[in-house]
Amino acid sequence: MNFCTKEKTRAYNIIMEKSEKSVEKELVKNGCRIKYDVPAFGAFGSGGKVAKVVCPKDGYALSKAAKILGGEKVVLGGATNVLFPDGGFDGVAVTTGEIKDVFRKGNRVYCGAGVRLPDLVKKCAKYGLSGLEQLSGIPGSAGGAIAMNAGAFGREMAELIARVDAVTAEGEVVALSRYALDPAYRHTCIAEKGLTVLGAELALTPSSEREIRTSVEEYRKRRRNSQPAGRSLGSVFKRVDGISAGYYIERAGLKGEKKGGAEISERHANFIVNSGGATGADFLYLAELARRRVFDKFGITLEYEVIFL
Repeated sequence: MNFCTKEKTRAYNIIMEKSEKSVEKELVKNGCRIKYDVPAFGAFGSGGKVAKVVCPKDGYALSKAAKILGGEKVVLGGATNVLFPDGGFDGVAVTTGEIKDVFRKGNRVYCGAGVRLPDLVKKCAKYGLSGLEQLSGIPGSAGGAIAMNAGAFGREMAELIARVDAVTAEGEVVALSRYALDPAYRHTCIAEKGLTVLGAELALTPSSEREIRTSVEEYRKRRRNSQPAGRSLGSVFKRVDGISAGYYIERAGLKGEKKGGAEISERHANFIVNSGGATGADFLYLAELARRRVFDKFGITLEYEVIFL
């Protein structure tokens, strides 16, 4: 039988709709919640809706989701350093936000990928285990911090890792040592190997809850005094040979530069803040302006720390 173009399109759409429904049914059966048309949940406060967000409730569900969806997805943690497109994301995002168990065994703490770093630090303080204090002001999830080897005040996440459990694109759970992660400044092999962090065992040091809380407050005070308040994606660019990108952006004369509702912070030039109604396009305009100006003035190409969805 011959179909006209319209009939072919209609037949194709029916087949695709049935296929999508069967995939969704399989995901739900294996422990995933599915949310539709979710407003962008990045920390910058811009972006359109995400068509479909899959929320696995545990490691088993995450491994099943990886196997079922294959490469037809992006994986997000807290998305605190992710810029969402203004027109929305017409795809599938898997978030590890519901995998957030934390438990202790001796001087080791195991944390799920979805636990927020501030919450993890609080739990470790109650356990009397030190090591994460410098990272207490980072708002992201443990999984994201592990994948990008987040750091602050001289401490990097990889220094504390004893083991990372991750899920491959085929849904297999694998264990990696700290060294197998190939850690470097704001880098591990997690993304390039197509892995998703499930959880990690951290090796910490005994201390008192009081000392840990005092240390946490000191680092948070330092962060408040040096970084802008309000909505941002954190550091926009990576350091250059140990020097903050903000040093070069400031000397390129861009502190306070504005575009729409976005502004290069007066307090720290490596932050672009949403001062009200900023779009992703506003952010990108200022970020690319900073890259061009720094290259023109210093011959340095700044490398993004922010992730673009």
